[in-house]
Amino acid sequence: MTENTVVCVARDISDRKATEAALLENETKYRNLVENISDLIFSMSLEGTFIYASPQYKNILGWEPSELLGQPFAPLLHPDDLLLAQKSVEEMIATNGQRTQLEFRHQCKDGSWRWMRSITSPMFNSEGQLIGFHGVLSDISDRKATEAALSQKEAQYRSIFEAVSDGISVVDLDTGKIVAANPSFCKMHGYTQAEFFYLNPTDFVHPSSFEKFGEFINAIKMGVEYHTQAVDIRKDGSYFDIEVTGRLLNYNGKPHALSVVRDISERKKAEEEQERLITILEATPDLIGTADFMGNTLYLNKSWRQLLGLCNQTDMSNHSIPNVHPEWATEIILNQALPEAMRSGAWTGETAVIDQTGREIPVSQVVIAHKSDNGQVEYFSTIVRDLSDRQKIEVQLKQQAEDLAQTLQELQRTQAQMVQAEKMSSLGQLVAGVAHEINNPVNFIHGNLTHLEEHTQDLLEVINLCQAMNLPEFQAFSEEIDLDYIQQDLPKILHSMKIGTQRIRQIVLSLRNFSRMDEAEFKDVDIHEGIDSTLMILQHRLKEKPEFPEIQVIRDYASLPLVECYVGQLNQVLMNILTNAIDALEMGARKDEQPKITIRTGVIDADWVTIAIADNGMGMSEQIKKQIFNPFFTTKPVGKGTGMGMSISYQIITEKHAGKLECYSQPGQGTEFVITIPISQQIIA
Repeated sequence: MTENTVVCVARDISDRKATEAALLENETKYRNLVENISDLIFSMSLEGTFIYASPQYKNILGWEPSELLGQPFAPLLHPDDLLLAQKSVEEMIATNGQRTQLEFRHQCKDGSWRWMRSITSPMFNSEGQLIGFHGVLSDISDRKATEAALSQKEAQYRSIFEAVSDGISVVDLDTGKIVAANPSFCKMHGYTQAEFFYLNPTDFVHPSSFEKFGEFINAIKMGVEYHTQAVDIRKDGSYFDIEVTGRLLNYNGKPHALSVVRDISERKKAEEEQERLITILEATPDLIGTADFMGNTLYLNKSWRQLLGLCNQTDMSNHSIPNVHPEWATEIILNQALPEAMRSGAWTGETAVIDQTGREIPVSQVVIAHKSDNGQVEYFSTIVRDLSDRQKIEVQLKQQAEDLAQTLQELQRTQAQMVQAEKMSSLGQLVAGVAHEINNPVNFIHGNLTHLEEHTQDLLEVINLCQAMNLPEFQAFSEEIDLDYIQQDLPKILHSMKIGTQRIRQIVLSLRNFSRMDEAEFKDVDIHEGIDSTLMILQHRLKEKPEFPEIQVIRDYASLPLVECYVGQLNQVLMNILTNAIDALEMGARKDEQPKITIRTGVIDADWVTIAIADNGMGMSEQIKKQIFNPFFTTKPVGKGTGMGMSISYQIITEKHAGKLECYSQPGQGTEFVITIPISQQIIA
């Protein structure tokens, strides 16, 4: 070739260009795929620095991919997970490139942590040398949070399972064996949990309860909740009573029975002790009873029920102290026995009871107050012994009182269900009962006084005839007994007895007019008569006393028509309001004026009547006035009031009579209650 010759070599590179184009297309395709999937893609060197980070690092962890390139991966791992990650890398290298999976906490750019799951694989060069790692990160924070919540709930349920006092066990429905048991179940049987797993049902179920155990398994298999009482056996061979409740439970993917077992041995003993004590009380010839704080009867033993002619099924709540004692004995019990029992625990004295014929029986009586842990009286008990044969009582009374106190204290501990809920007894019922009990003997006395006068006159005539005979012995005895005085005084005595019985009959009539509890229907009544009857009942409290002046009553009555109402209940309302007015005056009358109660009546719109009862006492605050009709609210000292009087009165007026009961009061200005009721119930209909 000459010096100026040019040598050209040409090579066909069409295939290479096509391959490069294909590679570029594939790279673009896979890059788009990597950058758009929800998981994070990364590559790192053997030194642990980022070579590549997909855009999802920004969306999920807050890191720009460019911020991570060349940065070490380890600082982004939670310190508690770093050692685990290092072991994972070492394991991958040791297994010559086997990919690994790992769950760890990855730091976000804001400093928070998110749980990630990684699948990491090794990267090799063309010569097969390990040059780094690449992998995929999936965000599992939500799953981890769910697992943590489930774990917390499981721990809570487990703590309840472990701590509950009832025994809980899980029973295999095929074998009847215990597969899980809480500590209480193990403790009551005397076995450990491990020991229970090897026991058969016959090892801990009493033979008398085998049939019930079979019923238990069959009921649970049918999906029916099962409840029974049975007997189990402890490890030491002793028996104990249990109460079992079972239901179906899915345990480890298989139906099982969840059994809740309660040891009722002590309860059974208490029930047996209660029966024994009741047997003692029922067998004693003495009269034994209990009453609530208001004096309503809770229990009367067999001897007392027979005395009153009551059967075992009689509802005792309808009986109270006035039903079983005469009036004078009731006064002793209410004013002496109960207060003394509340102060010192017990009272002993002599009273009387009434049998089914109304006959009074003199008795020796012990009243005991039973108090709660906070010192409040829960109920009263009493033992009554007939004094008709006093010689028997003199020897045994003291010992009997001690025995009763001990017996009833035991009964209090074991007979918690014996004390019923406190029930209010209206004053009208008490007054009607007292009037009835007084009326019978007074009518008997009054009816025989006429015959007694006639017989007396006949006897006096006989005496006159004897005097005319001038018999020495008769004359001597006449002078000895002052016969002339007796002849003059005897008619006067009979006359005063007649006046007395007439007065008692008038009082009884007023009492019966006041109560009229037998009238269970609406009646047309004279409102003023009811007010006057109530004032008569309270006359003893209105009179002057050594420590308190007379309470003046001012009646400002309008002309009222007969009003259709429940007269007994309306009288009860009047009694409650007037009694409260008297109490208010006695507790806080103003010194500058005479205590006074003013009663006004009137007609409104020709269809309604009003009764306003006002006192000039100290009044009440707005706060107290707002609560005055609430049940159990009272401003009186403990033992002076139940807090139910005004609540019942409000119910009688508003619900029974479709009326209104309003209270007006200011401190220092007295208190006024205003009753408004329709003249006829047809107005409301």
